[in-house]
Amino acid sequence: MVLDKRRAHLISILNQSTTPVAVQDLAFQMNVSPRTVYYDVEQINDWLAGQQLDLLETRHGEGLCLPESSRHHLESASLHFDGWHYQLSRKERTLLIKANILLQPHASMNTFMDLTHMSRGTVAKAIAALKQEFDQTGLTLHYQKGAGYQVEGPEDLQRLMLLNLVVDAYSHPEWVTVQNNLQHMALPSFLPPGENSRVIKRLLFDVEEQLGATFTDEMADLLALQMLMMVKRIDMNQSLHVQPEEKEVLKQTDAYISASVLSQELEKVWPLVFPEDEICFMTMNLLSSKVQHDDISRYSERESEGLRQVIHQMIEDFQIYSFVVFDDRKGLAENLLSHIKPAYYRIKYGVKVTNELSQNIQETYADLYHLTKRVMKHLELFIGRPVPEEETAYITLHFGGWLNKEKKAVETKYRGIIVCENGIGTSNMLRSQLEELIAGLRITAILSKREYQKNKHDTDVVFSTNYVKSDEVPVIHVPAILNNFEKERVIQIMNQQFETEPADRSLPAALMETIQKYATIHQQERLQKEITILLDSLHTDRKELRKPMLNELLTKDTIQLQEQAPDWEEAIRTAAQPLIDKSSIHPDYVEAMITNVKELGPYIVIAPRIAIPHARPESGVEQLGMSLLKLNEPVSFSDKEKHKAQLIIILAAIDNQTHLKALAQLTELLSDEKAVDRMIEASSNEEILHLINQTIEV
Repeated sequence: MVLDKRRAHLISILNQSTTPVAVQDLAFQMNVSPRTVYYDVEQINDWLAGQQLDLLETRHGEGLCLPESSRHHLESASLHFDGWHYQLSRKERTLLIKANILLQPHASMNTFMDLTHMSRGTVAKAIAALKQEFDQTGLTLHYQKGAGYQVEGPEDLQRLMLLNLVVDAYSHPEWVTVQNNLQHMALPSFLPPGENSRVIKRLLFDVEEQLGATFTDEMADLLALQMLMMVKRIDMNQSLHVQPEEKEVLKQTDAYISASVLSQELEKVWPLVFPEDEICFMTMNLLSSKVQHDDISRYSERESEGLRQVIHQMIEDFQIYSFVVFDDRKGLAENLLSHIKPAYYRIKYGVKVTNELSQNIQETYADLYHLTKRVMKHLELFIGRPVPEEETAYITLHFGGWLNKEKKAVETKYRGIIVCENGIGTSNMLRSQLEELIAGLRITAILSKREYQKNKHDTDVVFSTNYVKSDEVPVIHVPAILNNFEKERVIQIMNQQFETEPADRSLPAALMETIQKYATIHQQERLQKEITILLDSLHTDRKELRKPMLNELLTKDTIQLQEQAPDWEEAIRTAAQPLIDKSSIHPDYVEAMITNVKELGPYIVIAPRIAIPHARPESGVEQLGMSLLKLNEPVSFSDKEKHKAQLIIILAAIDNQTHLKALAQLTELLSDEKAVDRMIEASSNEEILHLINQTIEV
């Protein structure tokens, strides 16, 4: 294994330091994310092990350090870190070659080899793959002697490709080399080599007030580079044409006014003239950009009327599918509008969204993601295009953040501020996680890094996903999504900062204290992380919300088979009886379910042959429960044929979250018509349980 330049740089920082270096400080010095530092540490330790050297040490509360034995060996071996080169991955090489073809007038094989530090054969393979990619997007890549590699095809498709390759580059914070190369390639001929996109970025900040929005820190960087590339294409005499109908739509937005102001200011400092079509293209970029804050009162009726209706339908369906009721539906709708408006334009124009967190969201909040995916049909019908997984993942965070926004009277002990560059949905989910984790914490503001640095803030603690220097107020650096290990770390830091004992000391922390009494721990942070992961897999971490599986709720004792029921009311009473017998619900809850159907209609018949009666937790739920009654003869919940049901499934939820995993699994089962047929044909509880277990194992 060979270390690349970045990891060699990390070793050199530790080698030159006489004291441990915090991970956040390393991330700041190297201009990468803390997650990248942790990944690099694993790679460095593999390399050190291969050299038969002692691994990097993690000192609790202090940071990383290089053991003296390894330090002496590296120094005596006279290893020169500056001579080592960062080795680009295949994806990085392909992206840089693609950008070079689109932004440089004479893109050649030798240029690609110099750019990627790869052999002619490796570069040739990348070009062959790129030819196929260009073909699939309606463009043609060919080689012309004396002119190099050229692209033929509509300019709007070439611009879209450029927009998306910038998104790809910024979806990987560790791709610093790639991002720096893109900045250099995007410079138009009239700018000196030392320049970059900071002129555009400064002007973007000036138009924020006019837009009534605040761009995320990440989005400001990304947007500035995308616009610089637009200027480069204009400088290369590549003209863009926007369809007249689309142009008229774009000119009705506030973003068009801002784009006009932005272009006028750029014309003052650069020898450029922006045609109306380019101003429209700039408008598309602004409309597609993620924001930290957005003043939705400034949206025109034309911009928001259709989306408001879509969001209303999405919230209605989410409540039906998840069996929760949002107390602040207006707040959720406004929050969703701030995110879905730019998402609408991204999907409409085919622009990607940075997806650094997407996979993490899908894995960490699988049940929420499943439910959110179901309500995306309304947005897809409105736009006429499928919603990408990355967009669905971010919308999942909006719903997830709102599930915890119950009206709870909790005494405020600590006031906190969140500094986050990932946008509204991510920030609200982080707020929800922190307020649930720390008793008495109230988050008073969510700010971008720029907003935080502008003024002093009256707060007790700052939680930041960026590197923020700690002054009088303690700063706790956190990832955008907290896993169990990170939750443990946050609680420990809060206890240290405020000199308080945790009201409910966690099991991992208690185990660590016990181990320390009888053994010397060489890698404390790594050991605690592995203990936390192990305990979580055994479902013993008391802080993590326990979400039972479907087969833990629907058991032999809670499933009944019956020939028929006299009417729908009796069907509900019969179906609920096992939960009364288990003291999961009171009889009042049964009457509340029946009253709901009488007042609201047969909304509980969620699909042909399937009804899921439920009511609010406060109507008489003691503990989470689910029961199922299968009828051979259907019972009618109204005069309509579609309101007949044979599977009556009672849901007794205790809050807005605990039942979601089981519900997602139930939804998966009931969405399979063949599985529903087999449940209705089942002659025993065991047959139904077998179907449930099959669904969970898939």
